[in-house]
Amino acid sequence: MFGRQKSDPVIDPVSWDRAGHFLVGDVLRPPGLARKAVRDRRAVRFPTEIKGVRYYAPSVLVTAAGGETPSYALHDATAPDVLLCALTPEESGARYRVTDADGAELGLIHRTPAAKRTLQHTWWFQQAGHPDVVARYHWARGSAKEIVGRGRERLAQGAGAAVGGVVAALLDGSEGGDQPARAPRPVTWRTQDETETVVLTSVPLEGVRTYLPHAPWLDRRLAFAVAVLREA
Repeated sequence: MFGRQKSDPVIDPVSWDRAGHFLVGDVLRPPGLARKAVRDRRAVRFPTEIKGVRYYAPSVLVTAAGGETPSYALHDATAPDVLLCALTPEESGARYRVTDADGAELGLIHRTPAAKRTLQHTWWFQQAGHPDVVARYHWARGSAKEIVGRGRERLAQGAGAAVGGVVAALLDGSEGGDQPARAPRPVTWRTQDETETVVLTSVPLEGVRTYLPHAPWLDRRLAFAVAVLREA
Protein backbone atom coordinates (compact mmCIF):
# COMPACT_ATOMS: atom_id res chain seq x y z
CA MET A 1 0.00 0.00 0.00
CA PHE A 2 1.49 3.33 -1.08
CA GLY A 3 0.96 6.72 0.57
CA ARG A 4 -0.77 5.47 3.74
CA GLN A 5 -0.20 7.54 6.87
CA LYS A 6 -0.36 6.36 10.47
CA SER A 7 -3.47 8.46 10.97
CA ASP A 8 -5.32 6.63 8.19
CA PRO A 9 -7.78 4.00 9.44
CA VAL A 10 -7.70 0.43 8.22
CA ILE A 11 -10.32 0.07 5.47
CA ASP A 12 -11.80 -3.41 5.55
CA PRO A 13 -13.23 -5.07 2.43
CA VAL A 14 -16.98 -4.74 1.92
CA SER A 15 -19.60 -7.06 0.46
CA TRP A 16 -19.80 -7.04 -3.34
CA ASP A 17 -23.60 -7.34 -3.52
CA ARG A 18 -24.27 -4.04 -1.76
CA ALA A 19 -26.22 -1.25 -3.44
CA GLY A 20 -24.78 2.05 -4.64
CA HIS A 21 -22.07 3.45 -6.88
CA PHE A 22 -18.83 1.56 -7.43
CA LEU A 23 -15.60 2.19 -9.29
CA VAL A 24 -12.64 0.18 -10.57
CA GLY A 25 -9.13 1.26 -9.62
CA ASP A 26 -6.28 1.18 -7.13
CA VAL A 27 -7.07 4.37 -5.18
CA LEU A 28 -7.97 3.67 -1.56
CA ARG A 29 -8.03 7.35 -0.61
CA PRO A 30 -8.10 10.15 -3.21
CA PRO A 31 -5.62 13.03 -2.89
CA GLY A 32 -6.62 16.10 -0.91
CA LEU A 33 -5.19 19.26 0.58
CA ALA A 34 -1.69 18.50 1.90
CA ARG A 35 -2.12 14.76 1.42
CA LYS A 36 -1.24 12.32 -1.30
CA ALA A 37 -3.44 9.58 -2.67
CA VAL A 38 -3.26 6.20 -0.95
CA ARG A 39 -3.03 3.35 -3.44
CA ASP A 40 -3.65 -0.34 -3.01
CA ARG A 41 -4.20 -3.23 -5.42
CA ARG A 42 -6.65 -2.97 -8.31
CA ALA A 43 -10.21 -3.72 -7.25
CA VAL A 44 -13.87 -2.91 -7.59
CA ARG A 45 -14.42 -0.38 -4.81
CA PHE A 46 -17.30 1.29 -3.00
CA PRO A 47 -17.05 4.80 -1.54
CA THR A 48 -17.22 5.21 2.22
CA GLU A 49 -16.57 8.15 4.51
CA ILE A 50 -14.72 8.11 7.84
CA LYS A 51 -14.38 11.30 9.91
CA GLY A 52 -15.16 13.42 6.88
CA VAL A 53 -12.57 11.72 4.65
CA ARG A 54 -13.63 9.69 1.62
CA TYR A 55 -12.17 6.24 1.10
CA TYR A 56 -12.81 3.57 -1.53
CA ALA A 57 -13.19 0.21 0.19
CA PRO A 58 -12.24 -2.88 -1.84
CA SER A 59 -15.07 -5.24 -2.71
CA VAL A 60 -13.87 -7.37 -5.63
CA LEU A 61 -10.20 -8.07 -6.35
CA VAL A 62 -9.24 -7.82 -10.04
CA THR A 63 -6.46 -9.97 -11.48
CA ALA A 64 -5.33 -9.81 -15.11
CA ALA A 65 -3.39 -12.54 -16.90
CA GLY A 66 -1.93 -12.56 -20.39
CA GLY A 67 -0.45 -9.95 -22.65
CA GLU A 68 -2.08 -7.58 -25.11
CA THR A 69 -5.49 -9.26 -24.76
CA PRO A 70 -5.64 -10.34 -21.11
CA SER A 71 -8.18 -12.48 -19.32
CA TYR A 72 -9.48 -11.38 -15.92
CA ALA A 73 -10.46 -13.08 -12.69
CA LEU A 74 -12.66 -11.33 -10.13
CA HIS A 75 -12.49 -12.59 -6.53
CA ASP A 76 -14.52 -11.65 -3.47
CA ALA A 77 -12.36 -9.24 -1.44
CA THR A 78 -13.93 -10.47 1.81
CA ALA A 79 -12.99 -14.06 0.89
CA PRO A 80 -10.12 -13.87 -1.66
CA ASP A 81 -10.26 -17.58 -2.47
CA VAL A 82 -13.82 -17.24 -3.79
CA LEU A 83 -14.02 -16.63 -7.54
CA LEU A 84 -16.99 -14.46 -8.49
CA CYS A 85 -16.50 -14.52 -12.24
CA ALA A 86 -13.95 -14.85 -15.02
CA LEU A 87 -13.62 -12.79 -18.21
CA THR A 88 -12.27 -14.74 -21.16
CA PRO A 89 -11.37 -12.93 -24.41
CA GLU A 90 -12.68 -14.23 -27.72
CA GLU A 91 -12.10 -13.09 -31.29
CA SER A 92 -8.85 -11.33 -30.31
CA GLY A 93 -10.57 -9.32 -27.60
CA ALA A 94 -13.53 -8.21 -29.70
CA ARG A 95 -15.73 -10.08 -27.22
CA TYR A 96 -15.42 -11.31 -23.64
CA ARG A 97 -17.34 -14.25 -22.23
CA VAL A 98 -18.20 -13.80 -18.54
CA THR A 99 -18.66 -16.99 -16.52
CA ASP A 100 -19.21 -17.81 -12.85
CA ALA A 101 -17.05 -20.06 -10.66
CA ASP A 102 -18.73 -23.18 -12.11
CA GLY A 103 -18.23 -22.09 -15.71
CA ALA A 104 -21.86 -21.10 -16.30
CA GLU A 105 -22.23 -18.12 -18.61
CA LEU A 106 -23.33 -14.84 -17.04
CA GLY A 107 -23.20 -12.82 -20.24
CA LEU A 108 -21.19 -11.55 -23.19
CA ILE A 109 -19.47 -8.17 -23.45
CA HIS A 110 -18.73 -6.86 -26.93
CA ARG A 111 -16.33 -4.20 -28.12
CA THR A 112 -18.12 -1.79 -30.44
CA PRO A 113 -16.53 -1.79 -33.92
CA ALA A 114 -14.63 1.42 -34.67
CA ALA A 115 -17.07 2.27 -37.47
CA LYS A 116 -19.93 2.51 -34.96
CA ARG A 117 -18.20 4.46 -32.20
CA THR A 118 -19.57 7.74 -33.51
CA LEU A 119 -22.98 6.43 -32.39
CA GLN A 120 -22.32 4.38 -29.27
CA HIS A 121 -19.69 3.88 -26.60
CA THR A 122 -16.93 1.28 -26.74
CA TRP A 123 -18.56 -1.62 -24.85
CA TRP A 124 -22.05 -3.14 -25.00
CA PHE A 125 -23.28 -6.36 -23.42
CA GLN A 126 -25.78 -9.18 -23.37
CA GLN A 127 -27.40 -11.05 -20.49
CA ALA A 128 -29.46 -14.13 -21.31
CA GLY A 129 -33.20 -13.54 -21.33
CA HIS A 130 -32.92 -9.78 -21.84
CA PRO A 131 -32.46 -7.36 -24.76
CA ASP A 132 -28.99 -6.24 -25.81
CA VAL A 133 -27.70 -3.36 -23.67
CA VAL A 134 -25.93 -0.48 -25.44
CA ALA A 135 -24.75 3.02 -24.54
CA ARG A 136 -25.53 5.37 -27.39
CA TYR A 137 -24.57 9.02 -27.35
CA HIS A 138 -27.62 11.03 -26.30
CA TRP A 139 -28.08 12.57 -29.75
CA ALA A 140 -27.77 9.15 -31.43
CA ARG A 141 -30.82 7.53 -29.82
CA GLY A 142 -33.91 6.63 -31.82
CA SER A 143 -34.36 5.85 -35.51
CA ALA A 144 -31.86 6.74 -38.23
CA LYS A 145 -34.21 9.52 -39.36
CA GLU A 146 -34.32 10.99 -35.85
CA ILE A 147 -30.53 10.76 -35.52
CA VAL A 148 -30.04 12.57 -38.84
CA GLY A 149 -32.47 15.28 -37.75
CA ARG A 150 -30.64 15.90 -34.49
CA GLY A 151 -27.31 15.81 -36.31
CA ARG A 152 -28.49 18.50 -38.74
CA GLU A 153 -29.64 20.64 -35.82
CA ARG A 154 -26.22 20.34 -34.20
CA LEU A 155 -24.54 21.23 -37.47
CA ALA A 156 -26.72 24.31 -37.75
CA GLN A 157 -25.56 25.30 -34.27
CA GLY A 158 -21.91 24.81 -35.25
CA ALA A 159 -21.41 21.55 -33.37
CA GLY A 160 -18.46 20.54 -35.54
CA ALA A 161 -17.20 18.14 -38.15
CA ALA A 162 -17.57 14.99 -36.04
CA VAL A 163 -21.37 15.14 -36.11
CA GLY A 164 -21.26 16.15 -39.76
CA GLY A 165 -19.40 12.95 -40.55
CA VAL A 166 -22.03 10.89 -38.77
CA VAL A 167 -24.88 12.63 -40.60
CA ALA A 168 -23.17 12.10 -43.94
CA ALA A 169 -22.53 8.46 -43.09
CA LEU A 170 -26.17 7.89 -42.16
CA LEU A 171 -27.37 9.59 -45.32
CA ASP A 172 -25.22 7.36 -47.53
CA GLY A 173 -25.95 4.22 -45.49
CA SER A 174 -22.57 3.85 -43.80
CA GLU A 175 -20.95 4.68 -40.48
CA GLY A 176 -17.37 5.67 -39.83
CA GLY A 177 -14.85 7.52 -37.71
CA ASP A 178 -14.14 7.76 -34.00
CA GLN A 179 -15.30 10.28 -31.46
CA PRO A 180 -12.73 13.02 -30.76
CA ALA A 181 -11.05 12.97 -27.35
CA ARG A 182 -13.10 14.74 -24.70
CA ALA A 183 -13.48 15.04 -20.93
CA PRO A 184 -15.32 12.15 -19.23
CA ARG A 185 -19.07 12.51 -19.40
CA PRO A 186 -21.98 10.56 -17.96
CA VAL A 187 -22.82 7.39 -19.88
CA THR A 188 -26.12 5.49 -19.84
CA TRP A 189 -26.53 1.88 -20.97
CA ARG A 190 -30.09 1.09 -22.09
CA THR A 191 -31.88 -1.93 -23.47
CA GLN A 192 -31.93 -1.89 -27.26
CA ASP A 193 -35.69 -2.24 -27.59
CA GLU A 194 -38.76 -0.02 -27.58
CA THR A 195 -38.62 0.46 -23.79
CA GLU A 196 -35.00 1.75 -23.72
CA THR A 197 -34.82 0.71 -20.06
CA VAL A 198 -31.90 2.23 -18.14
CA VAL A 199 -29.69 -0.68 -17.06
CA LEU A 200 -26.36 0.87 -15.99
CA THR A 201 -24.95 4.38 -15.72
CA SER A 202 -21.47 5.85 -15.32
CA VAL A 203 -20.77 9.30 -13.87
CA PRO A 204 -17.50 11.02 -12.88
CA LEU A 205 -16.83 11.49 -9.15
CA GLU A 206 -13.70 13.26 -7.89
CA GLY A 207 -11.94 12.64 -11.18
CA VAL A 208 -12.81 8.94 -11.48
CA ARG A 209 -15.64 7.17 -13.25
CA THR A 210 -18.21 5.49 -11.03
CA TYR A 211 -20.90 3.02 -12.06
CA LEU A 212 -24.43 2.42 -10.80
CA PRO A 213 -26.64 -0.57 -11.75
CA HIS A 214 -30.31 0.31 -12.25
CA ALA A 215 -32.18 -2.67 -13.71
CA PRO A 216 -33.09 -5.15 -10.94
CA TRP A 217 -32.42 -8.07 -13.31
CA LEU A 218 -28.83 -7.01 -14.10
CA ASP A 219 -26.31 -9.46 -12.66
CA ARG A 220 -23.99 -7.26 -10.63
CA ARG A 221 -21.00 -9.40 -11.62
CA LEU A 222 -21.68 -8.55 -15.26
CA ALA A 223 -21.77 -4.85 -14.36
CA PHE A 224 -18.39 -5.24 -12.63
CA ALA A 225 -17.02 -6.96 -15.74
CA VAL A 226 -18.14 -4.10 -18.00
CA ALA A 227 -16.45 -1.58 -15.71
CA VAL A 228 -13.24 -3.64 -15.50
CA LEU A 229 -12.93 -3.75 -19.29
CA ARG A 230 -13.76 -0.08 -19.69
CA GLU A 231 -11.16 0.94 -17.10
CA ALA A 232 -8.45 -1.47 -18.32
